[in-house]
Amino acid sequence: MFAFLLLTGAVIKDMLDLLAEGHLTIPIFFRLIQLLFPDLLVYALPVGLLTGILLTMGRLSSENEVTALRSSGVSIFRLSSSVIVFAILGAVLSLMVNFYYGPRAKTAFRQEKEAIIQKNPLSFIQEKTFVRGFSGLVIYVGEKDGDELKDLWIWELDEENRAKRFTRAESGVVRYNQDANTLVLVPYRGTFEARDPDSPEDFKKIRAALSFETTSLVLSLDRIFGKVTFQKKLKWMTFKELQEVEADALAQMDSSDPAIQEEATERYHKAKMAFHEKFAMGFSVISFAMIGVPLGIRASREETSANLFLALGLALGYYILMMAVSWMDGLHQYRPDLLFWIPNFLYQGIGCWLFLKADRGKKPKGLPAT
Repeated sequence: MFAFLLLTGAVIKDMLDLLAEGHLTIPIFFRLIQLLFPDLLVYALPVGLLTGILLTMGRLSSENEVTALRSSGVSIFRLSSSVIVFAILGAVLSLMVNFYYGPRAKTAFRQEKEAIIQKNPLSFIQEKTFVRGFSGLVIYVGEKDGDELKDLWIWELDEENRAKRFTRAESGVVRYNQDANTLVLVPYRGTFEARDPDSPEDFKKIRAALSFETTSLVLSLDRIFGKVTFQKKLKWMTFKELQEVEADALAQMDSSDPAIQEEATERYHKAKMAFHEKFAMGFSVISFAMIGVPLGIRASREETSANLFLALGLALGYYILMMAVSWMDGLHQYRPDLLFWIPNFLYQGIGCWLFLKADRGKKPKGLPAT
C-alpha cells in the first residue's frame, strides 16, 4: 500500500507531463515504473513492516494471546524473535537497494526520461505558458499548431538567470536537427533587444530594439537537457562510486591550491554524508521493528486505523529527524554524517526500554520469571 502511494506520487511528479503529451507507450511506461520502484522501496519497506507489526502485535495483545503465550513460559523476546529476523533480512535488502539497485535504477530512469524529451522537444512548448524547462531560456508562445508558432517571446538568460537578450516575433517555427542534436527556433517578423552583460537589469543601458524579417536561434540539446553521461548526484551513486569520490576528494585535499582544497573538502564531506545516510536508512527497518513490537503489545489495539496512524506518526518523526540532519550539510564541524545515526539509536533505545518493561510486566502467580 505504501509503495503504491509513493509510486503514484512519483508518477505524477516525474511522468505526468510525458503521459499528457502521449510520449509514453505502455512498455516504456511500465519500464519507467520499474525503475522508480527500487528508490521508493527504501521508504515503503520500513513503514510497511512497522504497520504490519503494530497490527499483528496489537491484535494479539487485545485478544489476550500474548498473555496466554507468556503464561506458557514464552518471553517477549522469544515471541518477537521471528519479527527481528525478518527485520534483519529487510535491512539487508534495503542496504542492497540503497547501495546498488536503487542508484542504478535512478540513473537509468533519468537517462531514459531525458532521451524521451530529446526525441520530441517541441511537445514541451505549450501555448500561453512560460516554458522554463530549457536551461538558460524562457519561451512563451501565444498560439501553437504543430511546429508553427504565433506570438513568440524568447528570453535568453545569463548564469544568474537575468535576461540578457529578449526577442519577440509575430510567428515562428521549430526544427529539430537530429544529426547535430540541436533545436532550431526560427522567428519571423519581429524585434530583439540586447542588454548590457554587466548590468542587464539596468533599463537605461538597453540597446535600441532592432527589427528583423527572419532569424534563427540554435540550441544544443546536450546543453539543454544534459548529455547521457551526466554527472550523477551523490544520492544516485553506488557503494563503490561513493568510495571513489571520497578517495579522490581526500587526495585533492592535500593540494596547495586553496580553491581546489576547499572544493575537495566540501565534496568529501558531502560524500560521507550520502554514505552514512544510505546506511542509516537501511538500518531503519530494524529500528522500526524494535520499537514496533513492544509498542504494539502495549497499545493493545485491534483497530486498523489506529495502528496505521501510529505507524505513520513514528515514520514521520523518523524522517523529520533525518531531514533535519541533512540540512546541516554545511556544518562539517558537527559531523552531520554521524548524526544520521541518531534517529536509529533513539528508536532502538526506546524499543529496548519498552522490551524490558514489557517482559518484566505482570505475570501469573506461581510461574517463574522467564
